[in-house]
Amino acid sequence: MRKRLIPFTAALLLLVAGCSSSDPTASNEYEALEQELAEANQAVTQLESQLAEITAEGAGTAAARYRNAKANQETLLAIIKDPSAFGSEQEVLDLIDDMAIPDVVSGDLAFGGATTGIWRQGWRNTLFGGVDATIHTWRSWLSDDGSLGGSLWTWSGTAGNGEPFDLQGLEISRFDDRGLYSEVIMLYPYENAEVHRRFAEGN
Repeated sequence: MRKRLIPFTAALLLLVAGCSSSDPTASNEYEALEQELAEANQAVTQLESQLAEITAEGAGTAAARYRNAKANQETLLAIIKDPSAFGSEQEVLDLIDDMAIPDVVSGDLAFGGATTGIWRQGWRNTLFGGVDATIHTWRSWLSDDGSLGGSLWTWSGTAGNGEPFDLQGLEISRFDDRGLYSEVIMLYPYENAEVHRRFAEGN
């Protein structure tokens, strides 16, 4: 029994020695796999770098839009408060034009709705239309990225029949990437008929 065990043990030792002496990292398959892994890691690094650039660019765009939108919003509210402080009717309307994109959507949902092409005329009617009325802004806000803003206001003055009127309203605005007005909508907490009645007859 012992004589048979010795040759078997010797063969096993030779097999183990042969396996342990071969280096799996020296094979062509291993080198190819290692190369693929290196290329994959490089691609991931490039993607991470591109993503960081995009994120930084997006943050920069949002910050610039916020600054410009904030400046335009504050200027428009100041014009509403006292148009005469900004020059003649033509100068005021030119300034308001500069704060919006050419095809800005605007309008009063109680007076014709919102569309393009009425931005300048709408502000002419509001600020210089001969209506004995003022607009007091109670509060304004702007989103952190400068894309959405608005204000809460009261429009008060003399109705068509000489009686006093006041209307509370809400303005919702959108801004493009440059911080220019792209949409401005006026809303009321009343039915349209009630808005028209107050404006014509007073409260």
